[in-house]
Amino acid sequence: MHRFFSADTNLQALQPGETVALPDKLAHQVRDVLHITVGEQIVLFDNSGEEYVCSVTHNSRAGIEIQLDERRASNKEPEARVILCQGLLKSARFEFILEKGTELGVTSFVPTLCRRSMSGLEEAGPKKLQRWERIIQEATEQCGRSRVPELQSIRPLMHTLNDIPDGALAIMPWEEEHAQSLYETLKQARRDWSQAGRQDSISIVIFIGPEGGLTTEEVTLARRAGVKIVTLGSRILRAETAALMTVANVMYELESLA
Repeated sequence: MHRFFSADTNLQALQPGETVALPDKLAHQVRDVLHITVGEQIVLFDNSGEEYVCSVTHNSRAGIEIQLDERRASNKEPEARVILCQGLLKSARFEFILEKGTELGVTSFVPTLCRRSMSGLEEAGPKKLQRWERIIQEATEQCGRSRVPELQSIRPLMHTLNDIPDGALAIMPWEEEHAQSLYETLKQARRDWSQAGRQDSISIVIFIGPEGGLTTEEVTLARRAGVKIVTLGSRILRAETAALMTVANVMYELESLA
């Protein structure tokens, strides 16, 4: 079944058997793009953590009506909050991270302005931000999640360091770090979480540099803020590879904790 995010439909008030009209934009997608017909089922979600299985009961140019068949809880959201502070990249690479990071389970994306970020990237206008939000939403629909990740405003690295939540594990891969590995850091954190009985209260903040990498001064500031500097191995990775590798390893450790 096709899945759609709908914030404009009062789904939580619906009872099984009741009907509601779809918003015009969503109706266009259902009718004109996907050609879904009367009797077919779709799944809607609204960031409440629930999913709504619905049947199309009326389909015309005047609008589309759906009937609620089943309300069900979703179990596809990560137990912990994973915040990715991504150094600004060229559009295609940054958008790739938004899409794949959403699939992997990132809760919140923070576009971060670093020393070596390309000039002009900090001036993303409303159209660019809307495009990023659309990419995140479509990835959420595709991968089966029930909550659309948050896209925060662009901010300097210093601001993101100051905004690390209390008690969060903050990590920053850096190519010049050789002693502390991501693997060792996550294993130790997992032991600490298990001993403390923590699960849904866990927050992990991941800092990834831009295409030019992070400067020594930026890493020093991160250390002072309590960020753990880690190595991802002996090979130099592109920013998008480093971001997704780190998120994937974090999600593996979180899932093995559950």
